[in-house]
Amino acid sequence: MSTFDYGNTRLRARLSRLLAKETLEELTRADNMDGFLSLLIKTAYKPSVEKALTYSNGIQTVHICLEMESEKVFSDYHKFYTDSAWDKIGLIFSFNDLQNIHTIVRGILGNVAQPEIQDLLTRSGKIPFNILRDLSMSRNFSDLITKMIAFHIPYTDVLLRNQTMLPSLQGAQIELMLEKNFYQNIIEENARILDQTPPLKEYFSIHADQENIMCALRVAKNPEIITSNHLDIKDCFINAGTISRSMLMSISEEKDVEKAIERLKGTPYYACLQAGLDEYSRTGLLTEFEERLRKMLLKRAAEYPIEDPLGVGVPIGFLVRKTNEMQNLWWIAKGVQLGFDSADVIEHLEVL
Repeated sequence: MSTFDYGNTRLRARLSRLLAKETLEELTRADNMDGFLSLLIKTAYKPSVEKALTYSNGIQTVHICLEMESEKVFSDYHKFYTDSAWDKIGLIFSFNDLQNIHTIVRGILGNVAQPEIQDLLTRSGKIPFNILRDLSMSRNFSDLITKMIAFHIPYTDVLLRNQTMLPSLQGAQIELMLEKNFYQNIIEENARILDQTPPLKEYFSIHADQENIMCALRVAKNPEIITSNHLDIKDCFINAGTISRSMLMSISEEKDVEKAIERLKGTPYYACLQAGLDEYSRTGLLTEFEERLRKMLLKRAAEYPIEDPLGVGVPIGFLVRKTNEMQNLWWIAKGVQLGFDSADVIEHLEVL
């Protein structure tokens, strides 16, 4: 029996219990938090909601419920998959930890309010959410590092090595520093595992491509990033993905973002970027492309359970969809709490 058989059977059953779009939309129409929780308790979230209600209320109940759900996902994955199967799946959880650490570091350095940092955290990593919450409450960067050392948090060493320059870095530069560390260490160390696991290799490859594309577009739009920070453009790309270094260099050398995107014609990302040009022309924000690329990866990963039903595709796909569902629930709960119109909340839902 394959090491994925036991867990995949259980996760396939759970895939069918994920909340439908209609259910999410119904939740947005709740008049208040009590109404929202009354609807949520009728779903697969019932055990977590009931337990959270014994010692909380309102939006705090939703927060605790989702925290319990995320911890249960990690615990179940650890029980369902062992040995080589866990070695593969664990890479996804480690990657989500990286994203959360970046969000916290960026938030602390930018003096972002703690609730706002927490709203951006992904509930699907190895680091428990209560520890992430504690890290997000750090008074300053030194306090954050002290806590990271105490909790034995990954990436503490790379932050310590660069702590003097971190306050002067932009968010994208901090993200690049952490991601290069992830790809140079964790991904390269597990190259053999990735070569044996096409969906997992594709997942990280697409992400690396997207990060590199966005880096090249930032330079194309604002070449002063390189000169003012005394950077070598060659050091600004992750050494991974399918987009060649020469193509990335040619993109970054364009003086016009639209022409830069034309350089990607023939790649899987061209249509996605082309679709964002109208919005970019209106707003001038590169995040229009970044959001589309992010959603492209999520939608692709959500297809893995169908394409790889006997392997790592099922746990990757379920984790992506479950995480997406929990993020939607948190957004809906915040919308209900703040009295947002149902149509506005629905417009910003991401349903895979």
